[in-house]
Amino acid sequence: MTLQDIGTTSGFAARTAGGSDARSHRQTYHTRIAKKILAEFAHERALDPVATGDDGYVVSSADGRTEYHFRADRLALDSWAIDESSLRRVRDGAEVPVDAVAMIVDLAPFLGIGPQALPEYLEEFINTLAISTERPDVRRIPATDLAHADFQTIEATMTEGHPCIVANAGRLGFSADDIDRYAPEVGNHFRLVWLAARREDCDVATVNDVDYDSLLLDELGAETLAGFDSALRDAGCDPADYRYLPVHPWQWVEKVQKLYSADIAGRRIVEVGTSPDLYQAQQSIRTVFNATTPTRNYVKVALSIVNMGFTRGMSADYMRTTPLINNWVRGLVADDQYLAAIGFEMIFEVAAIGYRSPTFTPITQPGSEYRKILSALWRQSPVPLTAADEQLSTMAALLHVDHLGEPLVGAFIERSGVPATEWIRRYLRTYLHPIAYLLYRYELKFSPHGENLILVLADGIPVRAILKDIGEEVSVFGEAAGLPESCARVRTTEPDEIRNLGVLSDVLDDFLRPLAEVLHTHRIVDDGEFWSLVGQSLREFVAAHPELEDRFTRWDLFAPEFGAVHMNGLQLRNNKRMVDIEDSYASLIDAGHRLANPIASQRDG
Repeated sequence: MTLQDIGTTSGFAARTAGGSDARSHRQTYHTRIAKKILAEFAHERALDPVATGDDGYVVSSADGRTEYHFRADRLALDSWAIDESSLRRVRDGAEVPVDAVAMIVDLAPFLGIGPQALPEYLEEFINTLAISTERPDVRRIPATDLAHADFQTIEATMTEGHPCIVANAGRLGFSADDIDRYAPEVGNHFRLVWLAARREDCDVATVNDVDYDSLLLDELGAETLAGFDSALRDAGCDPADYRYLPVHPWQWVEKVQKLYSADIAGRRIVEVGTSPDLYQAQQSIRTVFNATTPTRNYVKVALSIVNMGFTRGMSADYMRTTPLINNWVRGLVADDQYLAAIGFEMIFEVAAIGYRSPTFTPITQPGSEYRKILSALWRQSPVPLTAADEQLSTMAALLHVDHLGEPLVGAFIERSGVPATEWIRRYLRTYLHPIAYLLYRYELKFSPHGENLILVLADGIPVRAILKDIGEEVSVFGEAAGLPESCARVRTTEPDEIRNLGVLSDVLDDFLRPLAEVLHTHRIVDDGEFWSLVGQSLREFVAAHPELEDRFTRWDLFAPEFGAVHMNGLQLRNNKRMVDIEDSYASLIDAGHRLANPIASQRDG
């Protein structure tokens, strides 16, 4: 199944079509995200549901007039498996429909959202809610069909966003028309705008075996490049004085043409054309996949909208080091026999370019949003890494539940024909083992959440994993021999007692906890059994690597407890930069909240 098989209806007409079915879906998703609000803020201890007996709980509004009643199972890692069919809203003693927006208003003081911050948070939340509630019915795909779908159909069907963050798709800055053109869940194809910028204003970097000009030839073709040259000459410019770089169409119209109008007037920047290939936005929104020639690179471009705790620009400061970081990581793991044996791969960011504004760069410091207006990088495509009988899927798909209430992970398991417990064992070897290995063998900590991992499946069974987003997400512990000094931004020093959070927090709490809830709620695998499988898998991993015994002792995977990271709290603290990438990991931990490690008792089996 491909995107073309499910239609292309989008926009206001599609959102208002569908009659009672559309209304039913809207209520379904209001209830579903209301459940997430309760579950995630209770997990972060911002809410304290009161038990009412028989697995029942109630949360009252700040003004005391509204009560939310529900049934829930309390799972490992302070996880709340809420029965959505039980969720009721009672206002002044009368039951009224569940409204997720009203829930945020009702509970805002408990969530730490002050009166001044509430309107903007609601804007982000309403935009997030609309992804599911306003999705046209022609784009809703049953999980049983999606389990057989192609890579980009699965990608465009994901509407849940980050599993822990509630307002995870704010897209502040996009209009309704922009959403219809460029949002990942719409699945539209569009062309990138190409510019020429003066060479002296550009930072260009590549990995060792890539030449920037040769990459552009491979990506664009000789005919397109000749057309760009001709456009420059027509503008009275010498192509030898310029570098070509792509820009997102929205960024070109909304930011570059405005902020850099003097540069354009002075021909420091010249528009030369559009990409011959069409691209499709990925879940990360500023990364686009080549829909015309899928074996060509992803392109990641600056996009100055606020989305999930960050303004999504990209700076020349980072572009000049990102390929160098990738080059170093690639060299570090290139000959690793264990990673090769399990088929684990990384797709690297092989080239990058950033424009340094003669106006804004001298008056700003690194990190300023005004340095993040015009940059791009190229990341390898996973398509050449797969065989004809293999299927690519974002790992985020394992958390997807369709409009009928059926989980995609269940459909994958059914397609595989193997027992659910065996499917999970294979999945954990595919995902958990290599992430733990990179941390314990090489002292590399990534951000291996669902969108950053691509699964390779054969008949629905995970057979290996591909990690992406290397340069911006990696943290390097220890001395990191050979790391270029220019790349020192990725080096971090953390005490032994929290280095295990690269697995316990980033994997167990941030992804496996939500997965366990889906499996438990849909009666595929009980929560206790799931964590038993995780413990067994990590014991298997530890036993297979006796050479790492000292680090396993110091960075204990079976520690009784570990510090919690409150993702929603971080976003509410600063929605434009929820985390400073250069901060220590310890600064993200909530000092008053410790999570009981669900595999602690399984150290010795």
